Amino acid sequence: MGPPLMGPPPMGPVPPMGPVPPMGFPPFVESPRNGAGIAALVLGLIGASIAGVPFLFWAGAILGVLAVVFGVVGIGRARNGAATNKTMAIVGTVFGGLACALAVVGLLLTVGVIDKVKKDIDEEERKRDTTASAPPSPSDESGDLDEDRKSADKLALDFGKTASYRDGLKVTVSRPEEVELGKYAAKDGFVAYKVEITVENGTGKDVDLELTQVKARDGDGAGIERTYDFSKGPTFNQGIKGRPHPGKSVTGTYIYLMPEKKAHDRMEISVEPGVITYKEATWTGAVK
Repeated sequence: MGPPLMGPPPMGPVPPMGPVPPMGFPPFVESPRNGAGIAALVLGLIGASIAGVPFLFWAGAILGVLAVVFGVVGIGRARNGAATNKTMAIVGTVFGGLACALAVVGLLLTVGVIDKVKKDIDEEERKRDTTASAPPSPSDESGDLDEDRKSADKLALDFGKTASYRDGLKVTVSRPEEVELGKYAAKDGFVAYKVEITVENGTGKDVDLELTQVKARDGDGAGIERTYDFSKGPTFNQGIKGRPHPGKSVTGTYIYLMPEKKAHDRMEISVEPGVITYKEATWTGAVK
């Protein structure tokens, strides 16, 4: 009888498996909400830096108010543990309040600047306020001035006389003189007259004459047409312009066409140097 066949050893009872431990997750940690404190500090610093500047006080005040609002929010979050930059929020709030205070100073400075500029403008206008009524010299007090012009609420000067403004500016208008024009500038039925206007800068600074206006009228008050004759060169037609330095003068030439039926009659020339800056002065008299 052979040996018994060997099989797998009998297995013992399998011990029961215990419960499987659940997989763990890290606890959730909320990020600090520091944005309000940062905004408060930035806005407060910018607001405080510009609030005291004239004309920028309003922007500084707005930034200061925003800094205070964000600062209060940031401080509240820090107390609740939602933020970690309580000091930053406090500093931003302080600077926001400072910006609001400086805005008041900026407002007062702005009012002062505006008031000073207004006074300077009024003083300048007072100095230049003139009716250009330069008095005739003693040798000319013989009634040569046109009486009806005197009654027009402004004194009309004789041609060749000088109108003196209070700040030292002087304007002189020559007597209109008949002149021959080139064939392209002449006009049938009209006579050409040349008028030279000289402006002397007797002030203490440059005077802008670019916008000087010159008007011409005949003896009846009707406007006279200005013309140009470029065949005689640019200076023959150049009017008053430029910015003469103190002590310097500028002379402009103006050519006007008067109907033949009114030729050798009276003419009136009005000059407003620089426009707005000086009042208009008027010259009148017979033409050459």
